Amino acid sequence: MKIDVFGLTDVGKKRKINEDNFQCTILSKKNMDKGVPASLLIVADGIGGHAGGDAASAMAVNILNERIRNQYGTGNAVKENYHAIIEAAIQEANNGIFQRAVEDQNLVGMGTTVVTALIIDSLALISNVGDSRAYLIRDKNILQITEDHSWKAEQLKLKLLLEKEISESPFRHMITRSLGFDSNVNVDIFSVELFNDDFLLLCSDGLYESLSDAYMMNLILKNKNPEKICLKLIKMANKKGGHDNITAVVAHLTGKEKAGAKKPCLSDTVKLEKKHRGMAEKHRWKDTVDLSPSDTIKLDT
Repeated sequence: MKIDVFGLTDVGKKRKINEDNFQCTILSKKNMDKGVPASLLIVADGIGGHAGGDAASAMAVNILNERIRNQYGTGNAVKENYHAIIEAAIQEANNGIFQRAVEDQNLVGMGTTVVTALIIDSLALISNVGDSRAYLIRDKNILQITEDHSWKAEQLKLKLLLEKEISESPFRHMITRSLGFDSNVNVDIFSVELFNDDFLLLCSDGLYESLSDAYMMNLILKNKNPEKICLKLIKMANKKGGHDNITAVVAHLTGKEKAGAKKPCLSDTVKLEKKHRGMAEKHRWKDTVDLSPSDTIKLDT
């Protein structure tokens, strides 16, 4: 399976600092899949503002990238260990952010969400903590793979409040899971079987809070090229107000298909590998403080 990837981040129209970070990395070919290259995609949305949300998201991206890259560099990664590799890397990032805040009182409250995709040929392992999302787009359908770890998502699931009440609540930006809040963190991991012409979209809430799932799907299917898609997604999110930092990473998968083969529906190719099933975890407020200007664009291959 061939992969074409592009990522882009933008400070938006209302914030003065960009607390989002992302990474697109081609990992070593020396892995268990007989020379098949692997790709690692990461999006992190920092929490903390003056308390270092941008630093937390940067730490998460750097630690995850280094830890997972090193695992493949040794040539010792095996299929049975994929989940363990991902979880260990996220736990290391979580602990690093937590310890940094313990050591520096100026950084108390720093944290970040994270969503990752480790893609090996036709398999994608998706992990998340917080409310940054991963989507799968196939044919004319879109599926949110990840589940938001947020007060809003919990209330929608419980159906105790009207959507209008939820959208107007002062708790609507509260997330219930993040890196850096405690010395340990629960990680959700999903495995996704990929097919020719599938798209993966990883994004921060600055994108999906501005654009509907249907709009993002139609834009992706119309444009096809990941770079063009990212540019247009961010442009349209800013046109809708750009109320938050905006980050999008898009991967387009292409490969040969068996003659006459019919692609399964989206949900049939997504499997939940590991999930913490508890509700009402410790809450974190997303930062709403504006600081100095910052904008980052990077693509690491």
